[in-house]
Amino acid sequence: MATPAELSLGPLRLTPGFLLGAALLLLLEDGYSLLCLFLAAGLCHELGHCLAARLLGLEIRSLRLSALGAELEIPRAVSCSYPRELAVLAAGPLANLALTMLCRNLPWTWAGTFAGANLLLACFNLLPVPPLDGGQMLRTMAEGFLPQPAGTYLADGLAGLTCALALVFGIALALRGNPTLLLLALWLALGQ
Repeated sequence: MATPAELSLGPLRLTPGFLLGAALLLLLEDGYSLLCLFLAAGLCHELGHCLAARLLGLEIRSLRLSALGAELEIPRAVSCSYPRELAVLAAGPLANLALTMLCRNLPWTWAGTFAGANLLLACFNLLPVPPLDGGQMLRTMAEGFLPQPAGTYLADGLAGLTCALALVFGIALALRGNPTLLLLALWLALGQ
Protein backbone atom coordinates (compact mmCIF):
# COMPACT_ATOMS: atom_id res chain seq x y z
CA MET A 1 0.00 0.00 0.00
CA ALA A 2 1.47 3.33 -1.05
CA THR A 3 1.79 6.06 1.56
CA PRO A 4 0.03 9.37 0.75
CA ALA A 5 3.33 11.04 -0.21
CA GLU A 6 4.26 8.31 -2.73
CA LEU A 7 3.36 8.41 -6.40
CA SER A 8 1.69 5.14 -7.33
CA LEU A 9 1.63 3.97 -10.96
CA GLY A 10 -0.04 0.61 -10.68
CA PRO A 11 2.42 -1.71 -8.95
CA LEU A 12 5.24 0.87 -9.30
CA ARG A 13 5.58 3.19 -6.28
CA LEU A 14 7.91 6.20 -6.33
CA THR A 15 8.88 7.92 -3.09
CA PRO A 16 9.51 11.67 -2.84
CA GLY A 17 13.21 10.92 -2.25
CA PHE A 18 13.44 8.96 -5.49
CA LEU A 19 11.62 11.68 -7.44
CA LEU A 20 13.90 14.37 -5.99
CA GLY A 21 16.99 12.32 -6.81
CA ALA A 22 15.79 11.68 -10.35
CA ALA A 23 15.07 15.39 -10.85
CA LEU A 24 18.53 16.34 -9.56
CA LEU A 25 20.10 13.72 -11.82
CA LEU A 26 18.35 15.17 -14.85
CA LEU A 27 19.44 18.68 -13.90
CA LEU A 28 23.05 17.89 -13.04
CA GLU A 29 23.99 15.12 -15.45
CA ASP A 30 25.05 15.71 -19.00
CA GLY A 31 24.30 12.70 -21.22
CA TYR A 32 26.10 9.46 -20.39
CA SER A 33 27.41 9.31 -16.85
CA LEU A 34 28.50 6.87 -14.20
CA LEU A 35 25.39 7.54 -12.13
CA CYS A 36 23.10 6.83 -15.10
CA LEU A 37 24.90 3.53 -15.69
CA PHE A 38 24.47 2.55 -12.02
CA LEU A 39 20.77 3.39 -12.23
CA ALA A 40 20.49 1.22 -15.36
CA ALA A 41 22.31 -1.60 -13.56
CA GLY A 42 19.89 -1.23 -10.66
CA LEU A 43 16.91 -1.39 -13.02
CA CYS A 44 18.29 -4.59 -14.61
CA HIS A 45 18.79 -6.01 -11.10
CA GLU A 46 15.15 -5.41 -10.17
CA LEU A 47 13.95 -6.74 -13.53
CA GLY A 48 15.87 -9.95 -12.78
CA HIS A 49 13.89 -10.34 -9.54
CA CYS A 50 10.61 -9.58 -11.35
CA LEU A 51 11.30 -12.05 -14.16
CA ALA A 52 12.18 -14.84 -11.72
CA ALA A 53 9.05 -14.16 -9.65
CA ARG A 54 6.85 -14.23 -12.75
CA LEU A 55 8.49 -17.42 -14.08
CA LEU A 56 7.86 -19.09 -10.71
CA GLY A 57 4.23 -17.94 -10.69
CA LEU A 58 4.59 -15.55 -7.76
CA GLU A 59 2.51 -12.40 -7.44
CA ILE A 60 4.37 -9.09 -7.50
CA ARG A 61 2.43 -6.70 -5.32
CA SER A 62 4.63 -3.64 -5.90
CA LEU A 63 8.05 -2.29 -6.78
CA ARG A 64 8.95 0.65 -4.53
CA LEU A 65 11.75 2.99 -5.62
CA SER A 66 13.27 5.25 -2.97
CA ALA A 67 16.39 7.37 -2.63
CA LEU A 68 18.10 4.42 -0.90
CA GLY A 69 17.22 1.71 -3.39
CA ALA A 70 14.41 -0.52 -4.59
CA GLU A 71 12.16 -2.92 -2.76
CA LEU A 72 10.15 -5.62 -4.49
CA GLU A 73 7.10 -6.70 -2.51
CA ILE A 74 6.13 -10.31 -3.09
CA PRO A 75 3.59 -11.64 -0.59
CA ARG A 76 5.01 -14.65 1.21
CA ALA A 77 2.43 -17.28 0.43
CA VAL A 78 2.23 -20.79 1.77
CA SER A 79 3.02 -22.01 -1.75
CA CYS A 80 6.32 -20.11 -1.85
CA SER A 81 8.91 -22.68 -0.85
CA TYR A 82 12.34 -21.75 0.42
CA PRO A 83 14.03 -22.79 -2.87
CA ARG A 84 11.61 -20.58 -4.88
CA GLU A 85 12.22 -17.67 -2.54
CA LEU A 86 15.99 -18.17 -2.88
CA ALA A 87 15.67 -18.25 -6.66
CA VAL A 88 13.86 -14.90 -6.71
CA LEU A 89 16.39 -13.35 -4.32
CA ALA A 90 19.36 -14.64 -6.34
CA ALA A 91 17.90 -13.50 -9.69
CA GLY A 92 18.82 -9.83 -9.20
CA PRO A 93 22.56 -10.40 -8.59
CA LEU A 94 22.59 -13.09 -11.30
CA ALA A 95 21.11 -10.61 -13.80
CA ASN A 96 23.91 -8.17 -12.93
CA LEU A 97 26.57 -10.87 -13.28
CA ALA A 98 25.15 -11.91 -16.66
CA LEU A 99 25.28 -8.30 -17.86
CA THR A 100 28.85 -8.03 -16.59
CA MET A 101 29.87 -10.99 -18.73
CA LEU A 102 27.89 -9.72 -21.72
CA CYS A 103 29.21 -6.14 -21.66
CA ARG A 104 32.82 -6.55 -20.55
CA ASN A 105 34.24 -7.06 -24.04
CA LEU A 106 31.88 -4.93 -26.11
CA PRO A 107 33.62 -2.23 -28.17
CA TRP A 108 31.60 0.76 -26.94
CA THR A 109 33.23 3.12 -24.48
CA TRP A 110 30.39 2.87 -21.94
CA ALA A 111 30.19 -0.95 -22.02
CA GLY A 112 33.18 -1.58 -19.76
CA THR A 113 31.92 0.92 -17.22
CA PHE A 114 28.44 -0.63 -17.35
CA ALA A 115 29.99 -4.07 -16.82
CA GLY A 116 31.85 -2.72 -13.77
CA ALA A 117 28.70 -1.10 -12.38
CA ASN A 118 26.83 -4.42 -12.71
CA LEU A 119 29.65 -6.36 -11.05
CA LEU A 120 29.87 -3.90 -8.17
CA LEU A 121 26.09 -3.93 -7.68
CA ALA A 122 25.97 -7.74 -7.72
CA CYS A 123 28.81 -8.06 -5.19
CA PHE A 124 27.32 -5.40 -2.91
CA ASN A 125 23.88 -7.04 -2.99
CA LEU A 126 25.38 -10.42 -2.09
CA LEU A 127 26.71 -9.13 1.25
CA PRO A 128 25.08 -11.18 4.05
CA VAL A 129 23.30 -8.17 5.56
CA PRO A 130 19.57 -7.47 5.48
CA PRO A 131 17.94 -5.76 3.62
CA LEU A 132 20.35 -6.76 0.81
CA ASP A 133 19.67 -9.89 -1.24
CA GLY A 134 22.57 -11.76 0.35
CA GLY A 135 21.22 -11.08 3.84
CA GLN A 136 17.74 -12.16 2.85
CA MET A 137 19.10 -15.32 1.20
CA LEU A 138 21.12 -16.12 4.31
CA ARG A 139 18.05 -15.58 6.50
CA THR A 140 15.91 -17.77 4.22
CA MET A 141 18.51 -20.55 4.26
CA ALA A 142 18.87 -20.27 8.05
CA GLU A 143 15.10 -20.49 8.57
CA GLY A 144 14.54 -23.22 6.02
CA PHE A 145 17.51 -25.53 6.37
CA LEU A 146 19.10 -25.10 9.82
CA PRO A 147 17.77 -25.96 13.26
CA GLN A 148 16.23 -23.00 15.05
CA PRO A 149 17.14 -20.74 16.78
CA ALA A 150 20.76 -21.57 15.87
CA GLY A 151 20.19 -20.70 12.20
CA THR A 152 18.81 -17.29 13.05
CA TYR A 153 21.69 -16.61 15.45
CA LEU A 154 24.17 -17.58 12.71
CA ALA A 155 22.52 -15.26 10.16
CA ASP A 156 22.40 -12.38 12.64
CA GLY A 157 26.03 -12.98 13.67
CA LEU A 158 27.29 -12.95 10.07
CA ALA A 159 25.32 -9.77 9.33
CA GLY A 160 26.71 -8.08 12.44
CA LEU A 161 30.28 -9.14 11.63
CA THR A 162 29.93 -7.87 8.05
CA CYS A 163 28.62 -4.50 9.29
CA ALA A 164 31.40 -4.22 11.87
CA LEU A 165 34.10 -4.95 9.27
CA ALA A 166 32.54 -2.48 6.83
CA LEU A 167 32.49 0.18 9.57
CA VAL A 168 36.15 -0.42 10.47
CA PHE A 169 37.29 -0.25 6.85
CA GLY A 170 34.91 2.65 6.21
CA ILE A 171 36.45 4.67 9.05
CA ALA A 172 39.95 3.89 7.79
CA LEU A 173 39.05 5.08 4.28
CA ALA A 174 37.21 8.14 5.61
CA LEU A 175 40.35 9.17 7.48
CA ARG A 176 42.14 9.05 4.11
CA GLY A 177 39.53 11.30 2.52
CA ASN A 178 36.98 8.86 1.04
CA PRO A 179 33.80 8.54 3.15
CA THR A 180 31.87 6.37 0.67
CA LEU A 181 32.38 3.01 2.40
CA LEU A 182 31.65 4.56 5.79
CA LEU A 183 28.33 5.94 4.52
CA LEU A 184 27.42 2.54 3.02
CA ALA A 185 28.43 0.78 6.25
CA LEU A 186 26.26 3.14 8.30
CA TRP A 187 23.34 2.55 5.93
CA LEU A 188 23.81 -1.22 6.29
CA ALA A 189 24.09 -1.03 10.08
CA LEU A 190 20.96 1.10 10.37
CA GLY A 191 19.05 -1.16 7.98
CA GLN A 192 19.34 -4.20 10.25
